[in-house]
Amino acid sequence: MEQGMKLWEQTLDALRQELDETDFSVLFSEANKIYKVEDNFIYIIVPNALTKFRIEKFYINKLNEIASSLSGSLVKLKFILKDEIEELEKPLNTGAEDVNKRPLRAEYTFNNFVTGESNRFAFLSAMKVAETPEALYNPLYIFGDVGLGKTHLMMAIGNYVLDNRPETNVVYTSAQEFAEDYFLATSTRKGKENIEQFYRKYRDAEVLLVDDIQFLENKPSTQEEFFKVFEHLHGINKQIVITSDRSANELKNMMARLKSRFNWGLSVDIKIPDKPLRLNILKRKLSFLIENPKDVPVEILEIIADHFTNNIRDLEGALRRYVTYCVSLNIPFTMENLYVALERLIPESEEEKNISGKIFENIKREVAAYYKISVADLESPSRKQVFTYARQMAIYIIKKHYNPSLKLIGEFFGNRDHATVSHSFDKIKNLLRTNSLVKNDYDILMKKIKK
Repeated sequence: MEQGMKLWEQTLDALRQELDETDFSVLFSEANKIYKVEDNFIYIIVPNALTKFRIEKFYINKLNEIASSLSGSLVKLKFILKDEIEELEKPLNTGAEDVNKRPLRAEYTFNNFVTGESNRFAFLSAMKVAETPEALYNPLYIFGDVGLGKTHLMMAIGNYVLDNRPETNVVYTSAQEFAEDYFLATSTRKGKENIEQFYRKYRDAEVLLVDDIQFLENKPSTQEEFFKVFEHLHGINKQIVITSDRSANELKNMMARLKSRFNWGLSVDIKIPDKPLRLNILKRKLSFLIENPKDVPVEILEIIADHFTNNIRDLEGALRRYVTYCVSLNIPFTMENLYVALERLIPESEEEKNISGKIFENIKREVAAYYKISVADLESPSRKQVFTYARQMAIYIIKKHYNPSLKLIGEFFGNRDHATVSHSFDKIKNLLRTNSLVKNDYDILMKKIKK
């Protein structure tokens, strides 16, 4: 137990170097007790279901990798709640069948999958397989970059099959877990018994779902075992579904006969989503996050969609972070709050390009309309008093609430130098302390901008 605790503390120290301190503390500050250490497993107690979910969703693979590297042998971390300890007190079956059983995520259904040009063919193919497994495409091989919905489609197949034919033996696993199952089955004392359980689990499957097959690259013995499972299931006409981050032909360190079999059925790719699909995904996700999705302006969804272009997981994560930030603090869904909520997720240059620009243009429009001048007047070299005052007010608002560089602000106001921008900010700042009319202008403008 003491060694297990020491390893867990070292693992946390290593992970801490890669995470923001706030994020690390929120998730791991209370994950400081070990329930037990058994074989290759370390059971760690976490305070609540949300913490457990987030650790298992976002960090489990990294934590297992760090712990295994530090210990010099395979380590698998398990996170449990206090009310789950009673279940764990039951005799543990160390065979692969129980070690690696993972339920399908209930929310991953076809109804919850948002389709567009980039994923429609993959969606329709998955639907066909779910409706008539073994009859059409075997295997179905779905490939594409990380975070585009491959796992969602795979689990949707499993959920559909179980909803309509609950007696079907659907087995879901990741390639990494398949490899760990095989390792545990062949490296423990009950070798023969465990390898038989391993074979039973996978060879008895009627629908086998294997995620991230690329993990088997450079693992020739595990590839050989997967080949045997594949041959057995395909030979008796059982459905196999595989996902990967690349096409089968691009798996350079995979045995040729496995790649050949991956191409026996149908290969479909999921491409990077276009903007209409990204917006539809955000609208759909928003409907699950808040009671009235119309509270979030479409312009904000467009800004998120414009920035997070390559990865649905990051796209949804950005929206979730923004909504959680506003709801937790009981503040409105404004562009200003979007900037603050997503500040850490967006690299500075992209942040300025994709978010600041649209926000600043909106502020300039509001200020110009309030003083009954044009945006061009704000940007012009004219020193006419009304233009200068309005320009200084706009610069003050931008600098105070968003704090971009003086150079960037200057670019938004006709390429003015940083000294002019700094003077404008200081001028309004001082007037706000002494002039009630200026304070009134500022208050009215901020209400308009926050709408």
